[in-house]
Amino acid sequence: MALKSRVSGPEQGHKVEVEWTTVSYRTIAFYAVLGLVAVGFILYLIAPDYFARRARGALDALTAGVVENGAANDASSKRDAHFVNLDGTVRVKKAQSPQWVQANYNTNLATGDFIQTGSDGVARIIFADGTNYVIKPDSLIAVEESGEDPVTRATRVSVQVTSGAVDLSTGKFEVPGSTSKVAFADALASLGEESRAVVQNDPKRNIHQMTMDQGDARLTRGSTTVQLGQYDKVAFSASRPGLLREKVIAPPDLLLPANMALSVVQNTRSTRIEFRWSAVEGARAYVLEVSPSGMFSNLVVNRKVEGTSAEVSGLDEGVYYWLVKSIDGSGNESQPSLPNRFDLVQQISENHQAFLEVTNITQHGRVVEVVGRTEPGSTVIINNQQVFNIAADGTFRHFTSPLARKGSNQITITAQDRKGNTKTIRKAVVIE
Repeated sequence: MALKSRVSGPEQGHKVEVEWTTVSYRTIAFYAVLGLVAVGFILYLIAPDYFARRARGALDALTAGVVENGAANDASSKRDAHFVNLDGTVRVKKAQSPQWVQANYNTNLATGDFIQTGSDGVARIIFADGTNYVIKPDSLIAVEESGEDPVTRATRVSVQVTSGAVDLSTGKFEVPGSTSKVAFADALASLGEESRAVVQNDPKRNIHQMTMDQGDARLTRGSTTVQLGQYDKVAFSASRPGLLREKVIAPPDLLLPANMALSVVQNTRSTRIEFRWSAVEGARAYVLEVSPSGMFSNLVVNRKVEGTSAEVSGLDEGVYYWLVKSIDGSGNESQPSLPNRFDLVQQISENHQAFLEVTNITQHGRVVEVVGRTEPGSTVIINNQQVFNIAADGTFRHFTSPLARKGSNQITITAQDRKGNTKTIRKAVVIE
């Protein structure tokens, strides 16, 4: 604001007037900006194209910064993978930590994390896009990428198998451009959607190989790239260039006991359980494996069979999983079949219902977290997946596999106590 002041002189009749004007900083800033705008306008009239390009560049940089910041926050929430099965020694080293810690079901996995299994350890990891890894004993893997593109929403998963063996499977890619990659030694494979593969990487014994059980993959090593289909196996030596590809024998289809079958018998150990599977062309024999673990970390039956059926007795009451491998004329084993699960229960009482309550259901994108309680010693199945994380007091917490479809989905929770009694609770979940 401008002010005018007047001061009178000391002599009467002779007055001296002194005037000045006060200019505020705000006024100075206003006129400075006005001057810059005027200069800029004149320069724009001189070179309009140059200034238009500079203005667009500045606007793009500002927009990119905003998008990048928002994307980083959003992507971080999409990056986490987590354990759905743990058995034996499984350790994790977070990217920002120098220490290894024991893995648990609350451990979230992000880019840069390492997972290591001991000789008795097996773990199953599921990523946000549905990619599923079963890490076999004595293995070390690193999560190289887990997230989604902030603009296209395409998912990106990449895992390095440093040593050991993994079974991996991909889900359905709902957004074009989504990728799921696995690296081992100096090879990199990009898997198609709904594919399954087994990767083995043993640097000490110079064994580096990948076998496709389902779907397809594109594998590159150096300047060589091969397209793999079902039952294609590719291997290489670290000291030689190139890749060796061959067809391997297929595993059979399992027939009996059917998946999720329940057998309630008077005496479990004296009951003869019949196992049957389909014949495979070129198979000379088969290997039957039965385990109380869904990850086959310990076997109660490991039998070579020449036909397509076998009977097994002496099993205790419990939950079992079984699979079969084919053996070709050269003695090479196929990859294992998809396992079936069955329950062997000793009948004690009838017409009673097992105890089961669901205390909380939380959605994490397409994955649903179910928390509940059952009777200690019971088994719980959620959407055909066994719940392994049941505490001694019967409380449990389980993350489902990503639900396949948008809209309404049903979560089915079934508990079975040691007497064979069951109870089922169904919950509706809406995926947006």
